[in-house]
Amino acid sequence: MRECELAYGRATVRVRLPADAEVAVYAPADLPAVADPLATLRQALSSPLDSPPLPALAHPGQQVAIVIDDLSRPAPTAVMLQAVLEDLETAGVRRTDLLILCAVGLHRPLTPEELRALVGPAACDLELLNHDPHDPAQLQFLTTTSLGTPLHLNRRFVEADLKILTGDVEYHQFVGYGGGAKSVYPGIADAEAIRLSHSRMELPGAEAGEIDGNPVRREIDEAGRAAGVDFVLHAVLNSRQEVVGAFAGDLDSAFRAGAKLVDAQYLLEIPRPVDTVLVSPGGYPRDLDLYQAQKSVSSAAKIVEPGGNVVLVAEAREGAGSALFVQWMTEAPTLDDVIRRARAEFVMGGHKAYQFARAMQHAHLFVYSSLPQADIRKLKMQPLASVTALEALLAGSRRLAVLPQGTLSLARLAPADTIPTPNGW
Repeated sequence: MRECELAYGRATVRVRLPADAEVAVYAPADLPAVADPLATLRQALSSPLDSPPLPALAHPGQQVAIVIDDLSRPAPTAVMLQAVLEDLETAGVRRTDLLILCAVGLHRPLTPEELRALVGPAACDLELLNHDPHDPAQLQFLTTTSLGTPLHLNRRFVEADLKILTGDVEYHQFVGYGGGAKSVYPGIADAEAIRLSHSRMELPGAEAGEIDGNPVRREIDEAGRAAGVDFVLHAVLNSRQEVVGAFAGDLDSAFRAGAKLVDAQYLLEIPRPVDTVLVSPGGYPRDLDLYQAQKSVSSAAKIVEPGGNVVLVAEAREGAGSALFVQWMTEAPTLDDVIRRARAEFVMGGHKAYQFARAMQHAHLFVYSSLPQADIRKLKMQPLASVTALEALLAGSRRLAVLPQGTLSLARLAPADTIPTPNGW
């Protein structure tokens, strides 16, 4: 009997796959890690896309704001900051004029210890600040977007003389890709603007892998231009969270270059729908909680036939991840009620309930995790108590697709005239 090993938190789970089913493992086409990530980042900074190098933009006496990702993203923040700070030091920028701003959006703020560990030794003595989307004192009105969003951003960022973004580029289920101006909006925006951005996830074109035809992405890019972002540094990672490439320079150019490299690794075309999808978000931090793991469920739902099974393997060491998500899933009598509520009164946290409900209307959702089985049932999901129970469920499959990196990958049904070759067997 064939086996596969799926990431589960910081460990793995080995699963036996049925011998009498048609099985395909759709793993990312991982690029090899660069030999020296710092050297790769330095090279990107020295050869920026459609922009002067950072030392040409920076000057002594400038107030510089550098935006970083929070713990929900695997960006190599410490080494990225090391490379950026070297260029700023070359330009004569004083360390006392630097602000490291963590783009938490509506996620929880990092503790001081977490912030210092995240930024690493090169930056741990600098001013470190969690963005607070609820604090009016931290916010400044910027513009009203073309979609009608009154947008407020972090005041310190808006007032900075030099604005720099760092982070990784990966798929996002309705923004198209993480990266680029997403660090600005929703990353350092006000809570109501963040809510409005997420409420537009049903607009046509608001899908993973879409940029130009995506109205949510278009609004985000509009916000980045209005904010006056001067320079970005982006990394692209493989599924082992190793750096495979880096792009720096103009906000749009560096972001799009990163998106192309993401597609080269993670765009997966499936020849026809399957009756069962076995999916892992890819381990920590992508399966930190069910809130984060939802992305891989929606990915799997795109390739499973109606009424099929999605089997999620996610540790969820921090539980469900949102009290409001749990409240909406447990209070609603049916999945239809979850969806009606989200459309009538969109709120953050509730939007995850909506996304789960949409996927669960299409296919049955089974969950193997560290959560108590009773808690999973309350969420209208079906728990799997053991790997043995998981394997017994898979034994009934006719056509089984395995997505070892469900959050990173973009799985979609292939056009009828193409016959993709799955990675795995």
